[in-house]
Amino acid sequence: MEKIDLHMHSNYSDDADFPVDVLIARCQEQGISTLAVTDHNSAYSVAAAKALASSSLNVLSGIEIDCTFEGRNYHLLGYGFTPSEDFVAIHQNFSAIQRELTPRKFEKLRELNFYLDEQRLQQLCGGALPQEEQMGEVILEDERNDEHPLLVPYRAGGARADMPLINFYWDFFGPGKVCYMPVTYPAMSDMVEVIRQNGGIPIVAHIGANVKQDHTQVIERMLKAGVMGVEVFSSYHGPELARQLYDFATARAAFVTCGSDFHGRNKPKIEVGQCAYGPQHIEQIRRFVAAASA
Repeated sequence: MEKIDLHMHSNYSDDADFPVDVLIARCQEQGISTLAVTDHNSAYSVAAAKALASSSLNVLSGIEIDCTFEGRNYHLLGYGFTPSEDFVAIHQNFSAIQRELTPRKFEKLRELNFYLDEQRLQQLCGGALPQEEQMGEVILEDERNDEHPLLVPYRAGGARADMPLINFYWDFFGPGKVCYMPVTYPAMSDMVEVIRQNGGIPIVAHIGANVKQDHTQVIERMLKAGVMGVEVFSSYHGPELARQLYDFATARAAFVTCGSDFHGRNKPKIEVGQCAYGPQHIEQIRRFVAAASA
């Protein structure tokens, strides 16, 4: 069956590892024939990714944008757009927000009596803004934190040790968690408009990672705000939720997409191409690919 993966991250995302060419080579080794690199709030990978397209590899332009809808934060995927200064502004705005939040994140972690070596963190990040996963990595490797009881689940054999860095992020910085800091991103409706005005298609990403119930009711309102489809097949969605989202999207003629959300080291259990769609779904995904390739 044709392999398509429309959600992955290169090192233009601060929480991912692989340069664009290495990432796409990995996809080709896995037999992927259509892909999009969807970096966080950044379209800088688009030119490099599309330069590697070939007769056997279709590459769509892609981005994943942090945005706010009805007072809650979500990720909005954009595909098939032409990069412009609009996307530079998105990246600059996001970076400014994160730059302001970073010292407050450090404070929250130190309030938990974690030792956080900022010099080591800066070295690990290579000058980029540090992400929560990188903070977790520096904290976990610091011998001064070896006996800290809150870190036991993330060490070898622990309940959260399967993907310790992303689990650290969710457990400490996720909504309602001890280090969580409310932040308002650009309105989803505004980001939808940017994507569409630049010839692209806006798709809501992995809704199962953002809300735990009433998924289709939330998406229904997003569609009214201009979103054009749903990332149905995702590493965050089990078979039952994927079935529900697929039926919902197809009943409304909304686009259906799929993506692994591959990052590399931060999500070691996730490989490119792990999208969990079946032969019965491929025509709907092809319908989207054709529209985004036009």
